[in-house]
Amino acid sequence: MSNSIQSRLILSASFVLLCFLGLAGAVLDMAYQNGVQQALHERLQIQLYSILAEAELNEENQFMMRSALADPRFRQVDSDLYAYVFSNEQQLTWRSPSAVGLQIKPLQQLATGVNRYLESRVNEQPSVALHYRAILEGTAGRSREFEFIVIESQQRMNSQVAGFRSVLWQWLGGVAALLILTQFVIIRKSLQPLRLIVNDLESIQQGDSQQLANDYSDELKELASMLNKLIVNERTHLKRYRDTLADLAHSLKTPLSVLTGLYTQGELNTVDIQMLKTQTQQMRQLVDYQLQKAAAKGHQTLAAPLALEPIIQQIINSLNKVYMDKQLTASVNVSTAIKFSAERGDLYELLGNLLDNAYKWADSAVSISVQEQDNSGIKIVIEDDGPGIPAEQLAAVLQRGIRADEAVNGQGIGLAVINELVRLYNGTLTSKPCSLGGQHWEVCLPKKA
Repeated sequence: MSNSIQSRLILSASFVLLCFLGLAGAVLDMAYQNGVQQALHERLQIQLYSILAEAELNEENQFMMRSALADPRFRQVDSDLYAYVFSNEQQLTWRSPSAVGLQIKPLQQLATGVNRYLESRVNEQPSVALHYRAILEGTAGRSREFEFIVIESQQRMNSQVAGFRSVLWQWLGGVAALLILTQFVIIRKSLQPLRLIVNDLESIQQGDSQQLANDYSDELKELASMLNKLIVNERTHLKRYRDTLADLAHSLKTPLSVLTGLYTQGELNTVDIQMLKTQTQQMRQLVDYQLQKAAAKGHQTLAAPLALEPIIQQIINSLNKVYMDKQLTASVNVSTAIKFSAERGDLYELLGNLLDNAYKWADSAVSISVQEQDNSGIKIVIEDDGPGIPAEQLAAVLQRGIRADEAVNGQGIGLAVINELVRLYNGTLTSKPCSLGGQHWEVCLPKKA
């Protein structure tokens, strides 16, 4: 079978339709055939009544017919209608002129007043015979029992059935062809929105459109919405990669110019060596910052929800080993039921930088808590009992896109990466002094971008 949905639907619907019409035709044919058979039986019954109406016993108690039968076929030799009368001794008493030269036998056992229809062959033609046993009363009060037989050929009935079958299957064939054509048109029309999506995707690929339209059928609106989200995500990532490369190239111009100037000098003094070391370190920090910034993915349309408690616990365990000499006490308040849809790497980067910053400046205690915000997102709170950040420097530290050489109080590039990640998730990042004496960091992330 073809991989085309349209072909599969048409073939399946056509198969079901042909099966239905075939069964319907067989049922109609059987019903018509039974009806014609019943009509034949009724005609034989009427012919029998007409014979009984004319039959009588004469004064010698002999069977006789008062007058000729009404149906002219009884008087035509070799017609399709015959009649016989046999005595109780199974002797032929009377037969219609049409039955001259044709011999049949009566039934040996037949109850009085009972009809029996039997199929037989008369004159090499399939026929139906009606056998009936009746008692006739004579004028002298005497009576005799006779068996009446009326036979009619099935040739006319078979011709009617054949004609009906021919007309029936011709009409059913025409109806089937018409319905299959109608199904083709309906299915093709129903699948038109899928072709529209394919055409719109081709337009997007060629750069003629930016996203899929929203005028599809109700069943495809969710699909179009998901595809639009994927397209927006990919474009956002591509733009961020390009911007990161541009920022990195621009940021490296000054350090490279300084290094080039130092390279032209014949000998390097202590100041030049310190300058070389500073510029090299600055270039390393710039590359690290831009790479971490480029690696951030933000909200992913198909990302599965991740449990936060195992991630936080793993980061805490790692930091406890790194800062083992400080003997810090870490308080974790995170429910195992809290999940968030994000890239695992982004969560490790965000939580790792914030906790590493807290461990770095804490004196003895660090705490982290995560709460759900009424199914609208999560709130992450991290506190330490360190010296904190002076109020006059806090705005500079949280400034978006802060350069590595502009970081203060040893904050490095971590907070800039955190700020970028929070922005990618359409969240908010705030900081203030906390009750422990150090810094209070609060990150609010919505569930959907």
